[in-house]
Amino acid sequence: MNAQAPGRVNIIGEHVDYNDGFILPFAIDKATTVRVSDSTERYHLIASAGYETKAFAVEAMEKTNDWTDYVKGAIYFLTMIYNLHIPPLHITVSSDVPIGAGLSSSAAIEVASIMAISHHMGMHLDQEEVYKLAQRIENEFVGVNCGIMDQFISVMGKKDHAVFLDTMTMEYEYVPINFSQSQFYILNSSVKHSLGDGEYNKRRSECENALRKLGKDSFRQLNLDELMDYQDLLDKAEFKRSRHVLSENQRVLSCRKALEVGDEDQVGQLLNLTHASLRDDYECSCEEIDFLVEAMIRMPFVRGARIMGGGFGGSIIFLTHKDFSPDTLSELNRQYANRYHREFFVYKVLPSQGAFIFD
Repeated sequence: MNAQAPGRVNIIGEHVDYNDGFILPFAIDKATTVRVSDSTERYHLIASAGYETKAFAVEAMEKTNDWTDYVKGAIYFLTMIYNLHIPPLHITVSSDVPIGAGLSSSAAIEVASIMAISHHMGMHLDQEEVYKLAQRIENEFVGVNCGIMDQFISVMGKKDHAVFLDTMTMEYEYVPINFSQSQFYILNSSVKHSLGDGEYNKRRSECENALRKLGKDSFRQLNLDELMDYQDLLDKAEFKRSRHVLSENQRVLSCRKALEVGDEDQVGQLLNLTHASLRDDYECSCEEIDFLVEAMIRMPFVRGARIMGGGFGGSIIFLTHKDFSPDTLSELNRQYANRYHREFFVYKVLPSQGAFIFD
């Protein structure tokens, strides 16, 4: 049995999915495929091109702090929650989702693994079960306290649409992306981030501490004016994290309206504002990313750009005029290489369908 699950980009709504916020992501035309068959051995085999094939005992799915944890987590939870007896499997993973670039390669492999293994076992999980189970793999097995966005959009993506999701109620609506003069690109900075290094979880803890001090259950019970009145109750970091969450929610609502009316310039300006907030208030950017964003937003064909994903490296999402060519950035890449001793890579991304099963 085979399953394919896409990576994702998030137009806007960063670091708010675990704060009851609004997000506006779309699934991309880069995906992970997981193929499952019965193993002729007495243990599970997990293989991927370019990596050593790993063997794991059927009786013990334990974390080993490498990429196979995403697959093992699927086996672990399917066994634990659904009381499945999963026989030895041969699992092969292939992907064109760049790793460590903020395009949610981890959610793609989690979702594809759950779907391929469960269907191989004759189970048919619904979409909500899949994305919630995938989030549990990330939270409880891998150990990254992420929100629901990455797994949700990998499952629920729709061709030519973004998804406006209220992460507090889980109500969602598809928003057409019908640009006549623009297109989205991703720039992979080649700065590798690791969300498991504690910084992501630290930001989440700072938000939780702020709510506790303010006596609130959710940032949805608060607005920016009220936050200013309560500023003395918070330390500097907690105040800045809170200000980002509240202002970002406003930007997501504005971006949704801009998409609906086709205001492409407004979408670009909102990307710029979000980058400034992530850089200054959420403090999850880095020198290399800031250098690139600042250079790009001065270019006449770029409508807007921002760091995307968990942060601390990774990728930039940017909106350009439709006649843009990645070759236009060759001089910037040369400057980047001279300064930071690495190159960036640019991909056009198209809004694509979510995960599916195939033979």
